[in-house]
Amino acid sequence: MNGKTRLAMIMMFFFVAAVQAELALKPIHPDETVEQTLNQRFSLENALANMEAIKGYLESFRGLSAAAKGKIAARTLERIGHTDWETQMLAFSNLPSAVEGTLRYQNCLLKKTLYQLAVMETKAGKTPAQKTKQARQEMERAEKEFQKFWDSLAVAD
Repeated sequence: MNGKTRLAMIMMFFFVAAVQAELALKPIHPDETVEQTLNQRFSLENALANMEAIKGYLESFRGLSAAAKGKIAARTLERIGHTDWETQMLAFSNLPSAVEGTLRYQNCLLKKTLYQLAVMETKAGKTPAQKTKQARQEMERAEKEFQKFWDSLAVAD
C-alpha cells in the first residue's frame, strides 16, 4: 500500500468514525462491517459502476419493450409502465446522466473542500505541505474527471 492510499484510508477512517458516532450506524449485512459498506459499497467508484449497470438494464428494458410491441396489447404495456417513447428515449437517457453528474460534481466539491482544509492546516502548521500537494492533486483529478464527463454530456429532448 502506497503512502497516498494509506493517507486516504486514514482520513476515511476518521470520517467514518465521526459519521458512525453521529448516526450510530449498524452493519446492514452480516458479512460486511459499516466501514466496508461506507468505503466500498457506497464509494464513488462503486456508484459509477452501478450507474453503468443501471444504464444496461434500462437499455435491455427498452429492447424488450420494442420486441413486445404488437405482441402485447397496448393497454397492458401501459399498465406495465415506462414503455412509452418519452420515458424510453428521454428519461432512460437523461436520468442516469443526472445521477452520474451529481455524483461526480459532489466528488469535485468534496475534493475542493478537502484541499482548502489542507491549505489551512498547513498554514497553521498542523500538517505537512505534502498533504496539501496530495489534496490539490486529488482535487485536480476530480475536476478533470468532471470536466470530461461534462464535455461528453448530451441531454436528450
